[in-house]
Amino acid sequence: MRLPYDMGNAGDLLKHGVLAEFVRWRCESGRAGRFMDLFGGEPEGPAVLEVATRLRGLPDGALRSAQKDIDSGRYYGSGFVARHAAEDAGCSIRVLAADADRKREGRLKRAGLSMLGEEFPRCGVRSGRYDAWGAFAEIAPVLGEDDLVLLDPFHDFLRDKVPSVVPQMAGAAARGAVLLFALNSDPGNRKGRQFDALLAQHLHGAWCMTCPPLREETGVRGESRFHADVVLAARSLLEGDGSAGVHRLRERLTGFTRGLAGVLGLPARSLDPRDVPSRRLGT
Repeated sequence: MRLPYDMGNAGDLLKHGVLAEFVRWRCESGRAGRFMDLFGGEPEGPAVLEVATRLRGLPDGALRSAQKDIDSGRYYGSGFVARHAAEDAGCSIRVLAADADRKREGRLKRAGLSMLGEEFPRCGVRSGRYDAWGAFAEIAPVLGEDDLVLLDPFHDFLRDKVPSVVPQMAGAAARGAVLLFALNSDPGNRKGRQFDALLAQHLHGAWCMTCPPLREETGVRGESRFHADVVLAARSLLEGDGSAGVHRLRERLTGFTRGLAGVLGLPARSLDPRDVPSRRLGT
């Protein structure tokens, strides 16, 4: 296995930190449910030295606990981040994973994760092949309150999928929760502006965190070309729930993002969660 990027790069750390904190928060609220990773990828991979150094430099939190074997040079993918975060919070969640690459899917299964098809037979299968976007379209209308779906596509998402997927995210977030990881080459170009406009139109109130490209040589592949956007959408956020529980989640995410900004050498508040604004009439 040779990936074109290093697992645990800056975008991965942001994505996995938000995932781990959200799962822990859900579990502490007595809500376990299911985690569905529609773009499963690799279950784990080797951690380059800089990734391990960054993780050790983070304050105590859900991600440090979830990456429990970092000192052995092992970095876990999303399925195990979710599982370990739940276990550390004293509960278990059902992790369902899938991948269009049958070899990668086989590695996910051999690592001990359940397959999406076990719960949703034939879900997303088109012409004998798995299609993650087809799976999301089928799963979104039947999500439960305690379900969390991760969308972690490749860099062609903004080019090809944003107009259809963002409205589907809104429907899914009205029932469960959705975490989107999107690579954005230029937030100021036409596709970047379209992404922002669609988020504002359909996901007002969701939380967004963005890691900019790290321009300096870091020794970690996969973090110099794209802005990494992480969007968290759930009913409590979209409805403006001002409860103590939601406030506690935001505090934890802010604590994590400020710690991550520190180890990445970024301004302290640059990764803080921000509300997706509403789209003004006539814009």
